[in-house]
This record gives sequence, C-alpha cells and structure tokens, in this order.
Amino acid sequence: MNIELLNAVPGGPELVKWFDGHAPRFHDAEVTSITFDRTGPTCLLRVHGFKVSPAVKPDGRYVFEGHAVFTFRIDEVTGMQLDDFNHQNALMGLSIARGPNEDFRVELDPAYGLSGFIEGRSLSIAIEPGIPPGSQYEAQNDVR
Repeated sequence: MNIELLNAVPGGPELVKWFDGHAPRFHDAEVTSITFDRTGPTCLLRVHGFKVSPAVKPDGRYVFEGHAVFTFRIDEVTGMQLDDFNHQNALMGLSIARGPNEDFRVELDPAYGLSGFIEGRSLSIAIEPGIPPGSQYEAQNDVR
C-alpha cells in the first residue's frame, strides 16, 4: 500500500496520520465483519487494527496502542473472492491497489481465517478509535 494512493482516497490521509505518517500493513489485524448491500452494490469491510509500540512490558510482551476499527467502504463492487471467514480472521496484511480498470482492489492476506479480495469503483475509509467489544486484545489488556 502506498501513501500516494491513500492520500487520494477519502479518509486515507487520516489513516496515514493515525499510523504516524506511514502506510499501515495491518499485520495481526482482525476482520470483524463484512457487509454486502445490493444497493450500489456496496461492501463495508471492518478491520480492528493497531500500532505496535516500541515499549515492552516487564514480561517481555510488546505494548499495542492506537487501536481502532477501520471501515473500508467499497462502492460499486465489481468483483470479489472471499474464503474461510471464521471467528478470528487474523491478517498477515491488508493492501489497497488500483486494478487494470482503475478500480480499487482491497486484498486480504490471511494469517488465520479470511482471505481474498474485493474490488470496486470507489473506496473510502473511516476510523473509529478503540478496541471493539469482545476483542482478544481487550482481554489481554492491550499487550502481546
């Protein structure tokens, strides 16, 4: 994912700012939900992500900070392929690119669970700060 592309997407500059001026990889992020609506057609992809702090707890685990749910709204869906949705849907990474028809392509690289891609004519990103209820990170007191 590159910053230039993110800066051209509504909500993209805020995403880059959230991650301290970097394009996030979303490593260890979790897809919490995917909703498709035939009106549009539209897809809402919600991902719980965070930053890894340089701080380390006394037990040697890294501190996670900057938790938020990032909603990727893909309008005028033109294609998708999704596999293995489950109770966790942990990601190795999430990337955004432009396809051959200038559609946006959101790709989900799985660690455990959901994999695939969603393509559409437009993309926007919203940020909801905080840890979603029921998250393993809430239970682990924001550490790893």
